[in-house]
Amino acid sequence: MSGSSRDRGRAASLRPLLGAAVAATALALTAPVAPASAAATAASLTCTTPAVAMYHVDGAAQLRRWGLASPINGTPGWTEQMIGTVWNGLNVISGGDGMIYTIDQSGNLRWYDDDNYANGGGPSWAPASGSVIGTGWNAYTTVISGGGGVLYAVDSSGALHWFRDLAMNGTISWAPGSGSVIGNGFNAPTMLVAGGSGVIFAVDTSGNLNWFRHLDPSGGSATWANGGLASTIGAGWSGFTQMGSMGGGVLMARDGTGTVWWYRDADPLGGTGTWANGGNGIAEGTGWSDSQLITDVDGCVATSTS
Repeated sequence: MSGSSRDRGRAASLRPLLGAAVAATALALTAPVAPASAAATAASLTCTTPAVAMYHVDGAAQLRRWGLASPINGTPGWTEQMIGTVWNGLNVISGGDGMIYTIDQSGNLRWYDDDNYANGGGPSWAPASGSVIGTGWNAYTTVISGGGGVLYAVDSSGALHWFRDLAMNGTISWAPGSGSVIGNGFNAPTMLVAGGSGVIFAVDTSGNLNWFRHLDPSGGSATWANGGLASTIGAGWSGFTQMGSMGGGVLMARDGTGTVWWYRDADPLGGTGTWANGGNGIAEGTGWSDSQLITDVDGCVATSTS
């Protein structure tokens, strides 16, 4: 295990409630879409064992994997492993279950697969890792992964495009309709995070955390919960500089001091704005100021129970 100055062993501390009142707002960041019923609010949560991965590229251009053993309740306790070198200059996106996509400065989209994403072992990559599966991806201002090969990309006009990597093995195989526009106005949020199962979290310029759910992530049709309108599920999120989701409502947010905080949206499928731990954050450690929060979006999965 590589050494690091990051402190992951400190006791959990709490951050004030960021807000939990839900409101269907007029912030329709998506294009007009066909009305659709939101998913049931009751959900169960399962997570990868023994740990859910979060990656970052450190100041020496090394790719490091951190594993959190308790993503459901946020109890700090991390394992760490350096698994790659020369990862500088890349936009790194976790595709879930150990898959990683990168976009280089030439716009090449590459596929990787970390074989030891759950067990915390040393570097072990699938043979086709590093394969180019797309070009021209530097045309997008934001690219996020919804897991299961699904990628959402925002262009300079704010249009949200849907893609799905069918192969997920380094070969080029895209679902029919990949590249379709499924929403507009997505250049407005200051941060955009995919949460798995079609869920997208967006922080607006007022610091509100807004919830959306794309109801057809596997097929790419423009159908959205709540008629495509945002549900505001929190406030005060403008204090964070980076965010990521481990799926199932688990969010990691980094503040201006380099501290990472854990939160869990207890109703990720329904968007009612109910939070685990009373909406309080749990400090997961400091020293993250140089890193992207590249969280495994498929690490936890919420399943409707009603």
